[in-house]
Amino acid sequence: MRYSIEHRTHIDFPSPVSEHQCEMRLTPRRNEHQRVKNFEVWVEPDVDLFEYTDAFGNRVHHFSVLEPHDSLETHVEMEVECDLADPFNYPLMAPEKERAWYEDRFRSDPSVWQYVIHESLQVPRPSALNMGGAPLPAWDRDQPLQTSLLKARDWVASFLAYRPGTTSTHASLGEAVRQRSGVCQDFAHLLISIARSWGLPARYVMGYLAPCHAGGPVDNQASHAWAEVMIPGAGWRGLDPTNGLVVNDTYIAVAVGRDSREAAPQHGSFKGVRSNSLPDVRLVVTQQNQ
Repeated sequence: MRYSIEHRTHIDFPSPVSEHQCEMRLTPRRNEHQRVKNFEVWVEPDVDLFEYTDAFGNRVHHFSVLEPHDSLETHVEMEVECDLADPFNYPLMAPEKERAWYEDRFRSDPSVWQYVIHESLQVPRPSALNMGGAPLPAWDRDQPLQTSLLKARDWVASFLAYRPGTTSTHASLGEAVRQRSGVCQDFAHLLISIARSWGLPARYVMGYLAPCHAGGPVDNQASHAWAEVMIPGAGWRGLDPTNGLVVNDTYIAVAVGRDSREAAPQHGSFKGVRSNSLPDVRLVVTQQNQ
């Protein structure tokens, strides 16, 4: 699948702000199943753009606007190819071999432990959440891990109701659990929390969905979030509890982190009065003919 994507973010301020520092994580991931064919970015007011790669492998654009300004607009256009047509195309291992695979991976790359032991308000341990007596899914160690992960994905979808606007950006997972509802970020965070409680490396993904997933007009799309778990024999594979799917080539991964704060598409700080309104985000994802 090949996609063209346009992502605009416009922010108005009630009075001019200055010394504005901003970071954008909007360059899609590059890996064996995803290739970035073109990427361009513009900022208004005009700025000098700098780039670096963060600790999670995300490509970051950052800039400063020192002079007073009453608005900020960022505009990104890109083309991406994805070819993970069959996310189950990897050899299943016997359960005892899966456990040995993890031991080898942790030994050879200790940095993977950060995706197991990390805790935050967005991804606390399940024991810190008030689940209202609901029994959490367990890892059936007599079956391939894939079986238990799919059950956990479906359990999250049955425990939380999807209700846009019920939680704010980067809300604590406890808030969503208390009200038994949330948005895609909350669904992803809960699945990550469960996977980590099993001792599995799990991370948060921010990205885009192909138009075939759109539930509304094509010009009213939004970014999406899901979880990735490191699976023996496959590596990082995505699970989308919001839609009850396994991630394939209709998903475009943009940024990853241990929780949503570390994979935020854009964030900044400035001197001045903060706007009470949300940024105006316009996203259009178009599938190209191949």
